[in-house]
Amino acid sequence: MPRPFPLQTLLDLARTGSDAAAMQLGVVNGHDRDMQQRLQLLLEYRGEYTARLARVAQAGMHSVGWRNFREFIDNIDAAIEQQRELVAAARHQVETGQRHWHTQQRRLKSFDTLSQRHRSAERTSEARQEQKEQDDFALKGFLSQRMATG
Repeated sequence: MPRPFPLQTLLDLARTGSDAAAMQLGVVNGHDRDMQQRLQLLLEYRGEYTARLARVAQAGMHSVGWRNFREFIDNIDAAIEQQRELVAAARHQVETGQRHWHTQQRRLKSFDTLSQRHRSAERTSEARQEQKEQDDFALKGFLSQRMATG
């Protein structure tokens, strides 16, 4: 009967840790994607607003309208800069999550390799035991046959 793998608990914990790291990486990847999309929307909105202003400015614009435009563009630029910081923070979280996931994967692979070696050693031990039992049985048969004839 094969002996249980003595590090099975650690293998199970490594598998659980790897699964959790993969799920967390998925979450931070989604957050990163959302932050990048928001930045893209802000950049597109700024471009559209600037193009619209250019059309209006050709027809003439009061200084009050121009000042309002500048303030609005400054606000959009501030929002874009803030969003860029959020994108950078999200990217950092993704990189950290990737490193953590890779660490968990290496740990899982190590315990899995040990488990495979254990199973292989157990199979070899079982095969040797079976061979020994067969040899003992054959020897007993040979000796009893020899004693019966001799």
